[in-house]
Amino acid sequence: MDLTYVRRLIDLMAHAPVTELEVEEGGCRIRIARGGGTQPAATPAPAIAAVDTGSAPVATAPAPAAPVADAVITAPSYGVFHLSPSPGAAPYVTVGQDVQAGQEVGLVEAMKVFNAVRTTQAGRIAAVLVEDGTEVEAGTPLFRLA
Repeated sequence: MDLTYVRRLIDLMAHAPVTELEVEEGGCRIRIARGGGTQPAATPAPAIAAVDTGSAPVATAPAPAAPVADAVITAPSYGVFHLSPSPGAAPYVTVGQDVQAGQEVGLVEAMKVFNAVRTTQAGRIAAVLVEDGTEVEAGTPLFRLA
């Protein structure tokens, strides 16, 4: 298993209501546990998860406290960013469009799991910062609100 695959698993686990995840592929087995795991293999995983989930609040924390002109909508998790619900469909939002708090403005797909990208506050889409189909990390700025 490569590190990218392991990071995806950790990121998915960070956003899911599970405390333990075990995957076996090609003779290689990985177990990720949240909390006070006793196995040495589980000890590094929360440290990596803390780095991944720790980076998201740094990117998103300024948005609620900042003026609307500086608000940024960020990726909720690692994956491929999609501007529309399906290929060939109209995008969720376009530059200049007004949005409401909680409105879905895009999708992030990781391992065939789609996470909605939602606004944290009302505003107007000033810029789309990432192209459709781009691989993003949790906390990557996707849209700027005006």
